[in-house]
Amino acid sequence: MRPRFFLFLPALVVACGSPPDEFGKPTDVFLTPNGELYVSDGYENTRVARFDARGMFLDAWGDPGSEPGHFDIPHGIASDGKDRVYVADRGNARLQIFDLEGTLVDVWSGPEIGRPWGVEVAPNGHVFVIDGGDQLEDAPSGRALELDRDGKVITSWGSFGREEGQFDTGHDITVGPDGSVYVVEQVGRRVQKFRPK
Repeated sequence: MRPRFFLFLPALVVACGSPPDEFGKPTDVFLTPNGELYVSDGYENTRVARFDARGMFLDAWGDPGSEPGHFDIPHGIASDGKDRVYVADRGNARLQIFDLEGTLVDVWSGPEIGRPWGVEVAPNGHVFVIDGGDQLEDAPSGRALELDRDGKVITSWGSFGREEGQFDTGHDITVGPDGSVYVVEQVGRRVQKFRPK
């Protein structure tokens, strides 16, 4: 018997055959416990798209722009497994939080948040962010963050660079069952693992 995700993909490809359910350079995905698929459809469509467990298009939300609920490259997406969807709105340097139907709940932004490129929610509800920075030639940046459910920074680590513990264009982040944090770097071309203290 083949794994379920191999069976899911053909249905999704068929479902995405024509607008408005056609992707435009998607960047991230997550599955809900009931099998719904949420996609940050970032570079061209600038939205979040939602599919049912059979891969059929349900709806989408978001428009290009900087107003609340709008996006400028929604680059990462995650869920707390309950009622919140977190979107790393990279171009607007913020995290936007929605309910499962796409209603805006909160916006987290500011220097303490930086420019989120990727986001993940740990089992304990803490939100992990890879701040890919602005990547300015004269002042590149990069770091990882752990936030509580209210958006307060608990800890941050790393800086721009290619040494251990540094990030060169941190692109995405995830948390393992044991609490270890994994960060992938686009330009650095590696995955780093960080163990909780």
